[in-house]
Amino acid sequence: TNQRLGRIPLVIGMPVIITQNFDVHAGIVNGSQGILKSIRYKVDEQGHRHAISCVITLSTTNTTEPLPYMDSKDDVVALEDKVSLSF
Repeated sequence: TNQRLGRIPLVIGMPVIITQNFDVHAGIVNGSQGILKSIRYKVDEQGHRHAISCVITLSTTNTTEPLPYMDSKDDVVALEDKVSLSF
């Protein structure tokens, strides 16, 4: 990571932890552990890739049907999250 805070390499198959409650009823909550299955990127003008979404396989979901276009009911999508602060 060249000593850059806030940047980590994403590797398919790596363990991940959900850090926000996305869908409490479905079990996609803060602290859920899963495995990174795929990543979608956008490329900026300098050619740098930025992750915009990931598919994560969780074993803690409470769903009975898979989401549309997902292979398994345990596959969930994590979207890019940004926070803007102005003073």
